[in-house]
Amino acid sequence: MIWESRAFNSRAYRTTWYALNLYFGAICRWKVEGRELVPRNGPIIIASNHIALIDPVFVGSCIRRETAFMAKKELFGFPPLRALITCHNAFPIRRGGWDSQAFRLLKEKLDQGLAVLVFPEGTRSKTENFLDPKPGIGFLVRQNGVPVVPCFIRGTNQGWRKLLTRNQALAARFGQPITVAEIESFPADKNGYIGLSRLIMQRIAELKEKAR
Repeated sequence: MIWESRAFNSRAYRTTWYALNLYFGAICRWKVEGRELVPRNGPIIIASNHIALIDPVFVGSCIRRETAFMAKKELFGFPPLRALITCHNAFPIRRGGWDSQAFRLLKEKLDQGLAVLVFPEGTRSKTENFLDPKPGIGFLVRQNGVPVVPCFIRGTNQGWRKLLTRNQALAARFGQPITVAEIESFPADKNGYIGLSRLIMQRIAELKEKAR
């Protein structure tokens, strides 16, 4: 199994990863498909639909490598919570506008060889339908030039009570990576970023259809 060399973060992440796999396996009826399509090392972006607060935890538990993720800046205001999520590779993003620091931190995580989880919709969808993707996702993907693995998840939005029982079925399906060549076929301008964002959501939608 590939882990980062940063001892504290890796140890904390590894312990949590095994604990969550035991939990999801013993308590929840989870099903993960296409996990073998996720590269085991090297920088990648994982792009998933977003339906619940627990999504970063769930997606990170589904793949056998260390993953970083964005979290809203407000979560870092409470020191104990900040310490917990930071040692599991979370980094803050300011919602509602351009956040140059978040994009810099995302690049740092990729430069460290991590997988970085992003949600192209930008926020949680409260229905079965996807929200329109944010152009900023296309920008960060185009600028970083790493493969993007689409992911579709289902079941995490049914509430904590069901997640604590055996009544909840969770599912994740990963697809073929969007290659760097495909990414670079989009121009590095506004229209290119929009088109790339839509392509990523299209690949996630295709996984949803296959998961029916």
